[in-house]
Amino acid sequence: SYYSIPSKFNSKETITTAFNLILEKIGLNIEESNTISTLSVDVVLDSVSIVDTITNFLLKTGVIFIPFFDGINYFPYLIFSYIGTIVSLEDNFFATLNSIIFSGGSFCFIAKNIKCNINLSTYFRTQSEDFAQFERTLLIVSNSASVIYTEGCSAPIFLESQLHVALVEILVKNKGTLNYSTVQNWYRGDQSGEGGLYNFTTKRGWCLKNA
Repeated sequence: SYYSIPSKFNSKETITTAFNLILEKIGLNIEESNTISTLSVDVVLDSVSIVDTITNFLLKTGVIFIPFFDGINYFPYLIFSYIGTIVSLEDNFFATLNSIIFSGGSFCFIAKNIKCNINLSTYFRTQSEDFAQFERTLLIVSNSASVIYTEGCSAPIFLESQLHVALVEILVKNKGTLNYSTVQNWYRGDQSGEGGLYNFTTKRGWCLKNA
């Protein structure tokens, strides 16, 4: 399957104790998700974003950091002005595959001259067995803007192999500053070749003048 909505996570109120433990490992407390802090996190479980923190506060400061499909709904002009400009549909097989069936991800836009003092982070977790995750990230830093962005990916250990096909597009405009890092923790499978996750990710960033 390339699209999965875990039934236990239809709303923030129904997040189970088990998944709360997962969130605690990355330092996120759901009950404090609306509290202004030094970190804003978008948690993507399989194909859906189940937690995005302090979004409304960020919007007031000139920072858009929301689930990708929310970006399409609320900021279509921005999305369609940039999507596919850094990594084209024809770039490679996996970029084409992701572009056709991508299911969720994060959209980040930092307005001109905005210095984002809150670290932004997206955590992708492939939670379901027999599932392929096709997330997409679009990160735009405008002229003379700055931000720190961290991406994390992980999955439980399953006997069956999993597939992860991600696409990340980054544009840093004139005199913009971006500190981008990614941490990926995947199971490689056992010695007999059983299980494990196949990771085929395309990431590309463009830095314009003095960025």
